[in-house]
Amino acid sequence: MDRYTIKRVAVCMICLVVMASCICIRARSASSETSSSPVLSTSVMTEPQIAARAAVVVEYETGKVLYEKNADLQLPMASTTKIMTTLLTLESDNIDDWFTVDSEAIKVEGSSMGLSEGEVITKRILAYGMMLPSGNDAANAAAVAVSGSIEGFVRLMNEKAENFGLTNTHFVTPSGLDDYTDEHYSTALDMANLTRLALSNETFREICGTKSICLEFGDGESFWLSNSNKLLSSCEGVIGVKTGFTDKAGRCLASACERDGVTLICVTLSDPNDWYDHTNLYDYCFSLAGAVNLTPIAD
Repeated sequence: MDRYTIKRVAVCMICLVVMASCICIRARSASSETSSSPVLSTSVMTEPQIAARAAVVVEYETGKVLYEKNADLQLPMASTTKIMTTLLTLESDNIDDWFTVDSEAIKVEGSSMGLSEGEVITKRILAYGMMLPSGNDAANAAAVAVSGSIEGFVRLMNEKAENFGLTNTHFVTPSGLDDYTDEHYSTALDMANLTRLALSNETFREICGTKSICLEFGDGESFWLSNSNKLLSSCEGVIGVKTGFTDKAGRCLASACERDGVTLICVTLSDPNDWYDHTNLYDYCFSLAGAVNLTPIAD
């Protein structure tokens, strides 16, 4: 092949390379223009698979449901019941007045804040005893202090539930103990809406988010209470609310979490993997929060 032919071949190859480059540039430009149209953000996670029989995640301000699984299924709710008991206790009069606990009311099985016969206490301290170590003795003592009897307080609980539109909820005990009844039940959605109501009470919000606290009985004896809600330490942004367990109900958990100015509430009922499920549900639902319309629900 002579020198002239070699030059011609070289020039042709250079032209082909230039043309191919132009085609690639135009293709990338077209692709960029197409991708400017709205698409699902890659920050939105895959919906998690959870172990709970029933679950829901709602936005605190609006009540908008971001996730649900059997959210209206009636199930026992164990000590998440104490959300209602604590709220009613804090809404009652003279929560910082000292009084002697009812000696019969505190004789109750299960978790305890350590009340003894003749103990002098306040309703505020009983609220800590209910929300942190989930004291059944505290729940019964508060019920008698507020209404004069456990039975009278349970009526007050059910009246409050009805007034707030918790149509799938019925209380039998102030503590959540349910061994002897099938009539103590709620739903994940009702418990989420109850939690929304409770968190509007600033004292409740402060108590349920306390990890531990040193308090004093009326005789000056000090004691420590620690919160059973592990999410307060293990999940970013969690501010409360309440754990629960009975053999009948299984593990139950209501929690609330704040991130980037948005507060979500998660409730799981009968969930053997509740810590893990709440963490995953928050990560998933906060990834959705920017994409949903959080317009307040009309009254």
